[in-house]
Formats: sequence, structure tokens, C-alpha cells
Amino acid sequence: EHVGPAALSSRTQTQGRKRCPSCQIMAESTKELTDEGAKVTTTVEGSDATAAAPAEPSGKKGYWIIHLLAIHDQEKFFAHLTLANSKTKYGGKTRIFAPVKATLKGDPVAYCAVIEFPSVQAAIDCWDDESDYAEARKLLGNPETDVVDRRVCVIEADPLPELKPGQGFWINHVHAVKNQDQFMAYAGQSIPLFSSATMGPVAHQHVGAGATSYTVAFAALFGLESAQAGLDMSETEAYKAAKALGGMAEGEDDVVDRTVCVIEYDQQYDQLAAK
Repeated sequence: EHVGPAALSSRTQTQGRKRCPSCQIMAESTKELTDEGAKVTTTVEGSDATAAAPAEPSGKKGYWIIHLLAIHDQEKFFAHLTLANSKTKYGGKTRIFAPVKATLKGDPVAYCAVIEFPSVQAAIDCWDDESDYAEARKLLGNPETDVVDRRVCVIEADPLPELKPGQGFWINHVHAVKNQDQFMAYAGQSIPLFSSATMGPVAHQHVGAGATSYTVAFAALFGLESAQAGLDMSETEAYKAAKALGGMAEGEDDVVDRTVCVIEYDQQYDQLAAK
């Protein structure tokens, strides 16, 4: 069964395994995407968590989760970033900007970036505001693909944990879930293997949409002790068991279409992005 961004809803997941200490995202109550937008995913914490009724978000942030597939003109791209980072109207802040150590699944990605906003609405509105990011975006020209190929999507999620030099992340774009039951079985067992999880359905996609392979339905950042741990995760017995539970041991193309990148958090690249 193919479940795309027009209709994706997940059943409740109740789990009793070891929890990732900084997020403990263990029981989802709703996750539904429609043509008009996305409903908030709510979670319950604790080793015996069960799903609760959806609640209004509290203390959540808006995020741009960005895959930069290729930068064709470094001078123009970083000039655009310099101007973008001088804008303060919407409170956007670069939390992660890093070269990709490896693309484990999907089209090769060169860099990943995560921009944090005070709210998901700010993350959406900033893009087209001529007094804010739209002014910087003009420096990329039209079409911007002469300068950069990128996919930029917006999610609402709990705040990122404290970032530490040398920490690794999987930064994922899920394009389509083709078998919901199998994917949720895999997700329920694999998420606790990471030290943190910041994730949500895509509320809006700024750029990179229009074709199945580029549209993003769900985005996530999964924390790890190091980038090497991220590179090694796929070969661990625990992760292989999670994939087997989701029927993905021999391959996942029938279950999910996604792009999975490994990066290492390094403040020097944040400084590069803020030049």
C-alpha cells in the first residue's frame, strides 16, 4: 500500500525498550498529512508511555531542515547567506551547517543545514518577506538552481538539544511512506537507538518540491555520540533488527522512499554559514 503526503496517518506506538535520554519520544498520538497541510505530531514520554489525545503544542520551534545537494556558485551562495544572517525580523538562527560525511540513502547530498525559528509560522512567513529572507534569496538569481540545488522543508518540533562538538546526526528527509505498518514497526524500534530525536511532518516545503523524488513529507534529526556512530549505525545488530521488524532487511524501497545523511556537528561550519 502506498501512503504519500496526501494521506499519511500513523497508529499508536507503545514501547517498553530503553529510551533515548534527551527526547524519549515513545508514543505518537497523531501524525496526519493532507493536501492542505500537516497536523501536529504529539508524543508522550516515559518507558510505559501510551498515546494521549492530541494537545496544543507547547514550547515548540519551527525548523528549516535543509539538504543542499550541490553548491554550483560558492561566491553567490555565501553572499546570500551573509545577507540572510543579517536579518532578524523572524528570529531565525543557524543551528547546524555541515558537510555531509555520507549519504546512506537517496540522492547524494553535499551539505545539511538546520535553521531554528521561534515558531513554525515564522519559519514559513520568513521565506517570501521582501524585508527579510526574500531579499537575500534574490542574490541566488532565477532560477536559483544555477547557484544551488537544495530541498528546504519546514517542520514544527521540540527544541533541539544542546549541540556538542563532534556529535553526529542523521538528517533525514522522508519523501513517501509506501507501507505504513512496516515503516512504523521499524521506526518504533530504531528511534530509541539514537541519543535524541527532533522530527515532524512537513508543514510547508519552500523549495525542492514538485516531483515525487523531491517532495518531502516528514523530516527528522537523530542525534548520535559521533559521526562515526552514524556511519556505523546501519551495521549494528540492533539497527538490523529494527529493519528486519519492518520487513526492510533485504531492502527498503518497497517500504519507504527517503534521503538519509550523516553529519558531524562542528562550530567552524556554523561560523562559515554566518559569514
